[in-house]
Amino acid sequence: MFKLIGVELCFSLLLFFWFIIMSVMMVYLCMNNICFIFSWELFNCMSSSVSFDLLLDWMSCSFSGLVCFISGCVMIFSMSYMKGDLNCFRFIITVILFVLSMNFLIFIPSLISLLLGWDGLGLVSFCLVIYYQNNKSLAAGMLTVLMNRVGDCFILASVSILLILGHWNVLCLWDFIGFEMVNFFIMIAGMTKSAQIPFSSWLPAAMAAPTPVSALVHSSTLVTAGVYLFIRFFNYLSMYYWFNVFMIYISIMTTVMSGVCALYEYDMKKIIALSTLSQLGVMMMSLGLGMPMMSLFHLYTHAMFKALLFMCGGNIIHCFSGKQDMRQINNVSKMLPVTCMFLNISNMALCGLPFLAGFYSKDLIIEMLIIGNMNLFMLMMGLFGVCLTVLYSMRFSMYIIWGNETSEIYNNISDNDMKMFFPMSMLVLGAMWGGWIFQEMFILFNMNIYMPIIMKLFVSFLIIFSLVMSLGFWDKGYVIMKLNMLNYINSSMWFLSSFICYPMLYGFKNFSNNNLKVLDMGWFEILGGQGVFNLNKLFFFVLEHWLMLTFNCYLIIFVFFITYI
Repeated sequence: MFKLIGVELCFSLLLFFWFIIMSVMMVYLCMNNICFIFSWELFNCMSSSVSFDLLLDWMSCSFSGLVCFISGCVMIFSMSYMKGDLNCFRFIITVILFVLSMNFLIFIPSLISLLLGWDGLGLVSFCLVIYYQNNKSLAAGMLTVLMNRVGDCFILASVSILLILGHWNVLCLWDFIGFEMVNFFIMIAGMTKSAQIPFSSWLPAAMAAPTPVSALVHSSTLVTAGVYLFIRFFNYLSMYYWFNVFMIYISIMTTVMSGVCALYEYDMKKIIALSTLSQLGVMMMSLGLGMPMMSLFHLYTHAMFKALLFMCGGNIIHCFSGKQDMRQINNVSKMLPVTCMFLNISNMALCGLPFLAGFYSKDLIIEMLIIGNMNLFMLMMGLFGVCLTVLYSMRFSMYIIWGNETSEIYNNISDNDMKMFFPMSMLVLGAMWGGWIFQEMFILFNMNIYMPIIMKLFVSFLIIFSLVMSLGFWDKGYVIMKLNMLNYINSSMWFLSSFICYPMLYGFKNFSNNNLKVLDMGWFEILGGQGVFNLNKLFFFVLEHWLMLTFNCYLIIFVFFITYI
C-alpha cells in the first residue's frame, strides 16, 4: 500500500511539474507572439505526405497545463478515495493514459495523427467507465464507447476526403469541392464528443466510473475535446452560415434539456454531470455567436470549479459509505463544514454569481446573446437556461447541505483528510480567482461590449432573481409541486437513449452484421482465402487423380515389357 501511494504521489508531482513547464512556455509564447510547429514526415506516397506534427502555441500550452494541473489534483485526491481498492494500480495507469491521450489531442494539428488522441480518449474512457466490472458499468461503458465511435467514424470520413489535398494539417487547409462536407463531418464529431443533442445520453451514463475519473473527464478532458476541436476548426466552420445558426439552436436546446432534467434527478453525480452538459451548451453557444476565444475562456474557468464540485461530491460520497442518492444524504454542513464551504463556492461559480470564476466568462456570453442577432424565442430560451442553472444548483445545496437530519448515524466523518483537503483547496483558488486571472492574462479575452446599463445589469439581476425564486420552489430540499409524468420523462433525459441512441446503435450493429455475413463471411471468403483454398484443393485433387492414372499406365507398360523380355 505504501509503495502504491508512492506511485500516485510521483505521478502527481510529475503532472504538477509539467504544469509549471507549460505555464512558463505559455508566458514566453504570449510575450513574444510566436508559436512552434514540429513536423516529422512518416512517409510520402502518391504525392500525399503523412506526417506527425506537434504545435506549440499559447492555446495548446495553456490547455495542457490546465489538464495536468487538474490531473495532479485528481491523483492526490485518489490517494484517499481509492485507498484499499484491489485494482488501484490499474486505475492509476489508466488515468495516466487518459491524460496522455488528451495531450496528444491538444498538441497535434494533423487530422490523421489527431486520431491517436481522439480514439485514445474514447477507448481509455471505456476502460475507466467499466472499472467496477458489473452489469451497470458495462452497459454505461458500451453506451459511452459506441456513441463516441459515431464521431470517430466521421473523423475517419474527413480524413479520407482530405486525401484530395494531399495533407491533413488543419492549419493549412483551403477550400475545395468537398470542403463543406468535411466541415459538416467535423461538426458532427465534435457534437458527439461534447454530448450535444441528440448525442447527450452517454454523458450521465459515464458516471458509472469512479468519482476522481468523473472530476477529470467532466472538467477538462473528454467532454471538452469536441469544443477544442471546434475552436481549432473555427476559421473553417465559420465560413458557412448554417454552422452558426445550427450551433445556436443545438446548444440552447442542450442547455435547457440538461437543466430541466437536473431538476428531477436525485443521483448526486448525475446532477453534476447534467450541469457539465449545460455548460457545454454555453460553450457551444459562444461558438455559434462567433466567439471562439470566449468559449475557450469559459472552458478554462469551468474546468476549475467543476473539478472542485466533483471532488466535494466525491468526498461526501466517500464519507457516507458510497451513497449517491441525495435523499439519503442530509445535513452535511455540520459534519463536513469545509467541504460544504467549497461546495457552495463551486456552486456559486457555476451559477455565475458576481466576481467568481464563472461570472467573468458566462456573463459575457449571455451579454453577447442579448445584443446579438437573435430571435426572441431563442433569446428567452437561452435566458431560461441560465435560470435553470441557479434552480438545480440551489436544489442540490438544499438537499445536501441544509437538508433534514439523516436517520442513519455515521461516525468518524471529518474534513481532516489532507489528501482530499489539499487538492480541493488548490482548486477553490481557481474557482474564486481563475476568471479574473485569465481575463487579465490574455488580451484576446478582453472584448469591448457596448450596451445600456440596464441590459448590463440584467444578467446579474436574472441570477439573483432566480436565486430568490428557488427559495420559494424548494422547501428544505423538497419539491412543492410534484408531477409524476414530468418526473418520469425528465429522469429519462427526454427518452434520448430510447429514440436516438439505441436505434442508431442497433442500426449500425445490424448493418455491420449483415456486411459481416454477406461480405466478410460471404463473397470475400468465396473470392478470398477460402475460395483460393478450395480451388487449389480441387486442382491438386484432379492433378493427383490424373497422375495416378498416368503412373498406373506406365507401370502396366513396364511390367508387360519386362514380362515380354
